Amino acid sequence: MPETKGYGQYCPIAVAAEVLAERWTPLVLRGLFCGATRFNDIQASVPRMSSALLSRRLRELEYANIIERRPAATGKGAEYHLTAAGRELFPVLDRMGAWAQKWLRREIVSHKNLDPDILMWELRRAALNAGRRIDRRRVVRFQLDGVPVAQRFYWLVFEPDDVDICLRDPGYEVDLWIASSLRTLVEVWLGHRSLTGAVEDGGLRLDGSRAEIEAFRDWFVLSHFAPAGALQSVASPDA
Repeated sequence: MPETKGYGQYCPIAVAAEVLAERWTPLVLRGLFCGATRFNDIQASVPRMSSALLSRRLRELEYANIIERRPAATGKGAEYHLTAAGRELFPVLDRMGAWAQKWLRREIVSHKNLDPDILMWELRRAALNAGRRIDRRRVVRFQLDGVPVAQRFYWLVFEPDDVDICLRDPGYEVDLWIASSLRTLVEVWLGHRSLTGAVEDGGLRLDGSRAEIEAFRDWFVLSHFAPAGALQSVASPDA
């Protein structure tokens, strides 16, 4: 790959920034850290990024020895996996996220940053990464307020070996209905407010059998950054 225009400095921060500070690159790495390996899944983590630009960023990361491209384990196509150098970047992004939870709290949940597609992708990845197997299909319908009409309803379909996101009714019987504003659900997901508190004050409404409502607390795995968000809530209740 041709050498890109750099800062012309020997400083290690400058050299690292030439690779990592390109637009979208940290978010592509976030998707990989969350477990995405196929192109479509990575792109689902950055829905506003074009396919062409994602392809370019993946090539740049491969050239920098941060990821490697392998034949897909199943089916056709390829997968992208972090190298040892790529895995060592996790603490860098982890500290960026924790720093934002502390110092950019209001900005994180500002209206311009609330994207229901990203939230559903993260909920799915978190559920998959948790590795909790179920013995039957479970269907959860989300109804979100404060979003465009086309993004008001989502279905998560839990299967014994996968979790799928549906933008249209998949036609299965629903086990649990969840209604909330997008902001409330994001705040709970990030640890800015407690799940119990959101349910008690009516910001998050659950409708289903008692068993399904109790199970919700098990599969609704919070963000990796939720502990930092909860700590900040305790330290600065008005933040």
